[in-house]
Amino acid sequence: MKKKMLINVVDPEESRIAILEDGRLEELYIERVAQQMTLGNVHKGRIVNIERSIQAVFVDFGGGQNGFLHISDVNTDYRARAEKGSSAKKGEARGRGRGRRTDPLIQDVFKRGDEVVVQVIKDSVGDKGPTLTTYLSIPGRFLVLMPSVRRLGVSRKIEDDKERKRLREALASVEPPKGLGFIVRTAGVDRTKAELAGDVKYLSRLWDIIQKRTHTTKPPALMYQESDLVIRTIRDYFTNDIDEIIVDSEPVMRKVLDFMKAIMPRIRSKALLYKGAQPLFHKFGIEEDIDQIYERSVPLKSGGSIAIDQTEALVAIDVNSGRSQEKRDPERTSLVTNLEAAHEIARQLRLRDMGGVIVNDFIDMRDEKNQRAVERELREQMKKDKARTRVLRMSR
Repeated sequence: MKKKMLINVVDPEESRIAILEDGRLEELYIERVAQQMTLGNVHKGRIVNIERSIQAVFVDFGGGQNGFLHISDVNTDYRARAEKGSSAKKGEARGRGRGRRTDPLIQDVFKRGDEVVVQVIKDSVGDKGPTLTTYLSIPGRFLVLMPSVRRLGVSRKIEDDKERKRLREALASVEPPKGLGFIVRTAGVDRTKAELAGDVKYLSRLWDIIQKRTHTTKPPALMYQESDLVIRTIRDYFTNDIDEIIVDSEPVMRKVLDFMKAIMPRIRSKALLYKGAQPLFHKFGIEEDIDQIYERSVPLKSGGSIAIDQTEALVAIDVNSGRSQEKRDPERTSLVTNLEAAHEIARQLRLRDMGGVIVNDFIDMRDEKNQRAVERELREQMKKDKARTRVLRMSR
């Protein structure tokens, strides 16, 4: 399997990055200059309103709209402000997304005018402001720095027990600074102790800079800004199985080489400058695939198709047999179409950046063995997605 990363940045208004597997578009990332990137940024903000009824505060962090911070996203450093014997109801379990635990009341942790360091974890949607957290996470090449977690760990996406143990031991032997937590990313698989140590050093130095800014800057203020799309994608999505990184802009190519020299010097030779007369994405024939992202129906090679409908509550995906249905062995035909659909569904979710509740209506199959095969295929294909996913068993 040949993999390429194409970086199309000749249009000053838009950056596009595509990852191809054997010439087929598998992942696509687009960022427009007009869009102000806030996701992942760390800010020093000020509490402007406390909403006791929903146990949250609104924070002026300088992003235009005030951010939303729920008590479940407040770390122990701030929780320590809630004194013993406060109005917190002992033993009352709250928590959202991080598992159940006993939370203090938000009004015992913050008061209006308090300063707080937050990170944007969800951009604003319509009238809803950005979602914030005090559980900061600063990504490096192989590790993620999590200052408030204060432990060493390995990503759940790394499933091999032997490799997990090796990485945990290698990270511990580096002896990271006390009081800082580090998690090995999926990109850390097969990396040496020296490579992990380099990332620890880089992230620790970056955290020192952020802390100094925090102590000397008045809110609202930006403490740390995520990298632009090009550097962010190379950092987060480049793996050893990518054969080439092809860039169609000389200034961006220089920036890519500088980043690779600092972070991944061994693979600088994989970065190539494209000088062809034909636009890069047209050269590799993927503009048609990109246009299809905005279509409701996606054809399958077997003759079937999938129809994708997005609502506020969920994404509904219907698998249609179309011309693929045969009278001789409909069960076998349904299996083949469903397996192909499972692969395409996972691909389309990545390309369209869809999440939340996804309901897939596969073609009916009577044989339970075939149903399990489709489930396995969907789980396997969803592993390619960087987002955390959970695939349930097929229902009746």
